[in-house]
Amino acid sequence: MPPVGADPSHIMQVGMGFMASKTLLSAVELELFTRLGREAMTAAEIAAALDLDDRAVPDFPDALVALDFLERDGEGPAARYSNTEATGLFLDKAQPSYIGGILEMANTRLYRFWADLSEGLRTGAPQNEAKQSGVGMFEELYSDPDRLEQFMHAMAGISMGNFQMLADQFDFSPYETVCDVGGATGQLCTALATRHPHLRCTSYDLPVVEPIAKKAIAAAGVADRVTTAAGDFFADPLPRADVITMGLILHDWNLDRK
Repeated sequence: MPPVGADPSHIMQVGMGFMASKTLLSAVELELFTRLGREAMTAAEIAAALDLDDRAVPDFPDALVALDFLERDGEGPAARYSNTEATGLFLDKAQPSYIGGILEMANTRLYRFWADLSEGLRTGAPQNEAKQSGVGMFEELYSDPDRLEQFMHAMAGISMGNFQMLADQFDFSPYETVCDVGGATGQLCTALATRHPHLRCTSYDLPVVEPIAKKAIAAAGVADRVTTAAGDFFADPLPRADVITMGLILHDWNLDRK
C-alpha cells in the first residue's frame, strides 16, 4: 500500500493531458472561438454551426468550460456559451491578436509527430516529414505552399508576444529604418510600423515566402511603410537598415553554419 498522503494526481494529470490538449486543438481547428466571437451560442447552435454530431454536445463545449476556455451562462439546453477574455483575444481569427496559427500546426503536424517520440528516442532519427521522404523539413515545407503558409502563421503565433513587447519597450526614436531578417509574414515589421509610425521597415526572407508576407502586410494596412525583400541571407547581401533584427531563426543551424 502507498503511504498515507501519497498523491498520484500529478502523474495522472500529465499522463492524460493529451485529452485536454486535443480538446483545445479541435476547437481551434473547428474555428469555434471565431464563431463565438460573433455571438454567444447554445450547444445545439454550436453543433449546427460546426456540423457536429448530436453526441458532441453539450459535452464538447462543457469540456472547454471546465478547461477555462469558454464561459457558460445558464443550465441545460438553454445555456449559452461564449469566449473567455483570453480566447476571445487570442483564438478568434477576426482579431489582430490571433495566435492560433501555432495551435493549427500543432494539431495537423506536431501532435502526430509526438506520437512517435519513443521511436525517436530509440533511434535518434527525425519523426517529422523527413521520416517518410528522407528530405529535410524545410525542403518539404517549401515544396507545399499551403503547408508553408500554415508554418509561417504558426511562427507568427508564437512570436506575437515578444514582438509586441519589443515594439512597446525598445526606443526606436533614434532610428528610421529596420530590416527583420527571416521576417516570415512580416509580423515584427507590422508591429513596429504600427507602434512607431516614423519607421520604414523591410521584411526579408526567401523568395518562396515573399507572397505570404505581402498578403499579411497588406491585410494589416501598413503596406505604405512595410516592404518586402527576397533573398538567401547565407548568400546574398542584406538590405541596408539602421536596425537589423533576427527572431527565432538562428537556432535552425549549428554554430559552424551560423
